Amino acid sequence: MLGIGAGLLESASIGTWPAASDPSYTSFLTQNRTPILAQSLLFVFSSAAMIWFLGYVRARLLRAEGTPGTLSSIAFGAGLIAAAMNISGQAAQIVLTLPSAASLDTHAAGAIEDLCLVTLTLADVPLAVMFAAIAALSLGARAYPAWLGWIAVAAAVAALIFTFSLVPVSGPLSPWAG
Repeated sequence: MLGIGAGLLESASIGTWPAASDPSYTSFLTQNRTPILAQSLLFVFSSAAMIWFLGYVRARLLRAEGTPGTLSSIAFGAGLIAAAMNISGQAAQIVLTLPSAASLDTHAAGAIEDLCLVTLTLADVPLAVMFAAIAALSLGARAYPAWLGWIAVAAAVAALIFTFSLVPVSGPLSPWAG
């Protein structure tokens, strides 16, 4: 719910962001400092809630899997890494809300925003691993109902596909990813 709130806050109060290379980018950050910070903090708090929730998911997965709990541990660890990467990505964006960021040139501010976007996108890799482990234990050991296992499969695939948004249109992977 916190993540949904953050997304709604962005679309309602921030709107479309200019390109990081746009000369008006730093003034956009200055004008939207409060909603950007609020949005980032909502995403950070959603990651904290996810960490808490992962403890319960791990316990349920472990009961279904039994010892040594390899897939349960993989799901838990991958979820923790995804949450940490989400918090790190938001940290880069929060830097842009600090008063000292108002003096950044457009290129420096754009590079910090790019770091945010890349970190958040790469967080989908451990998220896909987490969903895959949950799917395996839901479809195999019946940790969760099969329909939730299939949703986890779809979420894992979607997370991996989204990661390919980082592939440049003209890069060496572009024929494969495009």
